[in-house]
Amino acid sequence: MRKTRILLATILKPVNDTRMFEKFGQSLAKVPGAEVHLIGQSSSQKSEKSSNIFFHRLPNFKRLSFKRISAQWKIYKIIHKLKPEVIIITTAELLPLMAICKILFKAEIYYDVQENYFKNITSQPTYPALLRPMLAYPLRLLEKLSTRFISHYFLAERSYATEMTFLAGKHTVLENKFKPNKHFESWKTFPVTVNPVELHLLYSGTISEVYGMWEAIALADRLFVLNNKTKLTIIGFCPQETTYRKIRKNIAEKPYINLIGGNKLVPHPEIIKAINHASVGLLPYRDNPSTRDCMPTKLFEYLANCLPVLIPENPLWEAMVQQSKAGFSVNFTEPDALNILNRLTSGSFYPGGQPKHVFWQEEERKLLSFFNEKLLNS
Repeated sequence: MRKTRILLATILKPVNDTRMFEKFGQSLAKVPGAEVHLIGQSSSQKSEKSSNIFFHRLPNFKRLSFKRISAQWKIYKIIHKLKPEVIIITTAELLPLMAICKILFKAEIYYDVQENYFKNITSQPTYPALLRPMLAYPLRLLEKLSTRFISHYFLAERSYATEMTFLAGKHTVLENKFKPNKHFESWKTFPVTVNPVELHLLYSGTISEVYGMWEAIALADRLFVLNNKTKLTIIGFCPQETTYRKIRKNIAEKPYINLIGGNKLVPHPEIIKAINHASVGLLPYRDNPSTRDCMPTKLFEYLANCLPVLIPENPLWEAMVQQSKAGFSVNFTEPDALNILNRLTSGSFYPGGQPKHVFWQEEERKLLSFFNEKLLNS
């Protein structure tokens, strides 16, 4: 059987990133004759070994660093050595390099669109207001020009298809649904209830103001006043150093709040373990155009692990949560802590058992069907 080398590459994320490795990489390793190579930053997390999956580790570096530029040269050298038939990139930053690889190596180039960078830059307060259009519009132009050499796009969000109309229909939606690992527990008793003696709140994933970091802390503060058994675990990475320092200062004298990670990446299995130790998952997102029409990865993770959730008033998310009776929406800006506490501790969740529509299995089927058809016709 003829071998097909498939290479997946990222710049800022670890080589065993949950979407690139656990979902795409391990799924594509099932393609007959496939040899899967992954490029990303080094990670201390041990990964499951496979006879046809290979890791190529970049040195770790900060977001604003010369090493970030030199990493592209390292990626080029790996591609030059391997000469893969298929390359899948996970960030727009690699688009110029892919144009070169398309010309030199005749590889099929695919783009796994994990973020709408244009919307993120223009809507989020990461950059100064005057700088945002100068960053966003050249990037959008680059994305439009890339359609000339990108064979197909995989979209992590359904909304990207309407937000990025220049994709011209050559895309497949592969939502960031949950893929179980060894820390996954499916033994929970249904319906799920919340014990007031062990009220353990969880905020997981990227730590930022847009995703409601301060709202999570404020809610924990209010609930702790009503119930001194309340705990909040914050687990994830905070990309902005100033925000990280503010959080550390804010929670310094709050023993009921525990921060894991913060200024360093947290292995995904550790986040899944935290989900299984929590009793309520928080999604206190601030209303923002960049997130309003997206389905958070952590929502899939919480639902798959049958964790009761508190979400903002968002029709898209409310429909998903109500389908499984997994929780309810609250006003995180001015939360009624007593009402929230009563509803949590007196209610029951997931009466129908574990949701089936939040797992990666269906997305994997679509991904493998796409590649098997491509290779069959090549």
